[in-house]
Amino acid sequence: MDNLHIIFENQNYDIHDFHEFIGRLPDKNYGRTVLLMKRNQELIFTILHLMNQKRTFIPVDPTLPIERIQYIINDTKADFIYNNTDVFLDPLSYNNGHGNKTPSENIAYILYTSGSTGYPKGVKITRDALFNFMDGVSEVIDFSAGKRIACFTTVSFDIFLLESIAAVWKGLTVVLANEKEQYNPKLMAQLIQDQAVDMIQMTPSRMQLLLNYDKTLSCLKHVKEIMIGGEPFPLTMLRDLQKKTTAKIYNMYGPTETTIWSTICDLTHEDQISVGYPIKNTKIYIVNNQLSILPDGQAGEICIAGKGVASGYVGRKDLTAEKFVYLPEKPNIRVYRTGDVGRILPNGSLEYLGRTDNQVKLRGHRIELEEIESNLNQFEGVKQSIVTTLKTSETDLMLEAFYVSDYYIQPKVLMDFLSRKLPSYMIPITFKQVKKFFYTENGKIDRKRVPECEEIEKEDFTLENVRDLNPMQRQIFEAILAILDPRIHNVTLDSNFVRIGVDSLTFIEIITELENKYKFSFEDDMLFIDAYPTIRSMVEYVEHRLPS
Repeated sequence: MDNLHIIFENQNYDIHDFHEFIGRLPDKNYGRTVLLMKRNQELIFTILHLMNQKRTFIPVDPTLPIERIQYIINDTKADFIYNNTDVFLDPLSYNNGHGNKTPSENIAYILYTSGSTGYPKGVKITRDALFNFMDGVSEVIDFSAGKRIACFTTVSFDIFLLESIAAVWKGLTVVLANEKEQYNPKLMAQLIQDQAVDMIQMTPSRMQLLLNYDKTLSCLKHVKEIMIGGEPFPLTMLRDLQKKTTAKIYNMYGPTETTIWSTICDLTHEDQISVGYPIKNTKIYIVNNQLSILPDGQAGEICIAGKGVASGYVGRKDLTAEKFVYLPEKPNIRVYRTGDVGRILPNGSLEYLGRTDNQVKLRGHRIELEEIESNLNQFEGVKQSIVTTLKTSETDLMLEAFYVSDYYIQPKVLMDFLSRKLPSYMIPITFKQVKKFFYTENGKIDRKRVPECEEIEKEDFTLENVRDLNPMQRQIFEAILAILDPRIHNVTLDSNFVRIGVDSLTFIEIITELENKYKFSFEDDMLFIDAYPTIRSMVEYVEHRLPS
């Protein structure tokens, strides 16, 4: 802590700034504190302070829908809320000052993940688990004091803690990206280069974003360690990184319930993907449906034991008992049932093979499809719904919603409804009305056959109101349309990118394609999806930037 060093927006902050900041904090010894904070050095300072005080922090991304934020606050029975954002909270919607004023559970933090019931669930991670993780990951990867690590991850994703708190604890300098630098590959690359970053941690999706922008990865030429995790690591990406960087390349695996990462694999010189070996005080078991331990080489459910295992879920004794169990052959060892399928390879490393349920990973975020369906079914007129995923590239998926209704519902209306309840990454890209679903013999909707369902087609308005465009504007518009997924219908000049389901990766593809096609560069402030209220505004911007 004495060597605390944070760089944010080219400003340097150290232990003196930390002490000056905490001197302004309210003098309260509350047990559970919700952090609804702007992304800057004060966010990290506050977490460090609460850890020093052995108090529980609950990090909440202020960009989440207000309904979800207030649910989390109420569910945790928070004693104190630190809110320095412009998010307005209804004071009657949560229990303020009447919660858990003693740290009897020794809980370091509570993090909320998607839940199959329609509501997120809070995972309780102990201080012992967090410190074991810090020691375990630094035994495998070089976290030498003085190195610089970039922090791109949002605070509500537990790998943020590796890039911030674990790094500070080990004496590293944290280069904290602001909101623009988090998602804009041009600014991301610039930050890595300008701040001489030594270590980066990314999901494959975010790394692909960087690869799409900087195809030679020149921005990573001085990076010494690349940590990839949160989604399956494509072999082609590994080969790209091996060719284009001199960095050590690590694949990381672990659910929130076992404290950030549980296994690590050094893939620097490997030609196949594995998630590696357990970190310190961690054990992996592969089991069958009866929880019997399977021999090496056989595929089964991955169970994780050790100091990193969470104490359970907030207020969910039933779910805690279901997911945190004792194996018949190991009655004294408590394990977390991940729902992931894997096997132990001949060299002793763990191979990840997929899921046993309807949980998916999308750009690093863990999503229970049933949570989306449960919320979609609340919309008046939707009788039944199923949400599925469609692979759009090696590193990306898209969510598709299928629904049965007596009448047509505009996708924008459904998107707006869900956006009041769910994070943006949980909003399906497309909504398809079908006549009926297929059912299995036991009366459940057959998810595997959902894409076969007969869709009720609607008129496509893609070329509506283009008559007033000049030839150059029409060419730009058609270039944008060519990149959009063909499953996105009803695109007009007055469509909003977000409303029609364009995600950040597709948006960057559009930017890159237009820059390459017309030989110009977007201004930094225009590299964000919310800079364009309509597609027409982008068409006009591009035309304005072209040489006359």
